[in-house]
Amino acid sequence: MSRFIESICIKDGEIRNLTFHQARMNRSRYKILGIDGGINLEEFILSHQIPQNGKHKFRIVYDEKIESIEFIPYKIRTINSVKLIEDNQIEYPHKFLDRIQFELLSDNVSEDEILIVKNGKITDTSYSNIVFFDGENWITPSTFLLNGTMRQYLLKSNQIIEKEIDENDLNKFISFKLINAMMNLEESHELDISIIR
Repeated sequence: MSRFIESICIKDGEIRNLTFHQARMNRSRYKILGIDGGINLEEFILSHQIPQNGKHKFRIVYDEKIESIEFIPYKIRTINSVKLIEDNQIEYPHKFLDRIQFELLSDNVSEDEILIVKNGKITDTSYSNIVFFDGENWITPSTFLLNGTMRQYLLKSNQIIEKEIDENDLNKFISFKLINAMMNLEESHELDISIIR
């Protein structure tokens, strides 16, 4: 049985991007399990005591029903080096609990993070989408592995644009940021493009 995970940001008691998480949960349960609707995330989250101070990851493991939850204080990881890793078979269209393919790719890598290249195109890191700065715009690859909730929000609000990015295009950019449910464009650290090797 496939199990899924949602990591929802709760900052100072406010739930972030809930509609995108609800849509992803509904889509995953329908496409993989054949279940239509059934879990109202807002009602479920509000039935728990939500931390009112700081940033917390509300981690939900689910399949037909919610299996487990936890609130985890969140701190952005420090990234000083990123390794390009090629994998032309990798697929991650749903946020599965099983992340073995990312763990295997990260094995024996001394860098802080990996950036996955599929068929010559830039995709995602092991735990986030990515946006690149060209001096004018923040650009996210159209060849993502997982269409993350923050990525969707930033595209919809016109804060970033989407474009196909070849591995050889990286030198056209100045910097990059990692984005996910826990890190928006303002919160994520801006990193020099030269740390990607």
